[in-house]
Amino acid sequence: MTVVKEHMVHKLPDQVSYEQGALVEPVAVALHAVRQSKLKSGDTCVVFGLGSIGLAVIQCLKASGAAKVVAVDITHERREKALSLGATYP
Repeated sequence: MTVVKEHMVHKLPDQVSYEQGALVEPVAVALHAVRQSKLKSGDTCVVFGLGSIGLAVIQCLKASGAAKVVAVDITHERREKALSLGATYP
């Protein structure tokens, strides 16, 4: 069990599942990273590490106009997942 201050807890809307809610923080981290990168449409990007945040970064990069996203990870399955999410090179 973890105890946090009340202002740090947010109720999920009824239409958001627990699975979706669990992705709010990793996707927020990914989106912040992409915004900080000053990405320009047509840029080529490299993502090292294809865990939940790395995969979210790929999606945010593609949605923000990256032309190519090179996905790097030691795990074949993660590289395959990255390709399915928009990475253009394994």
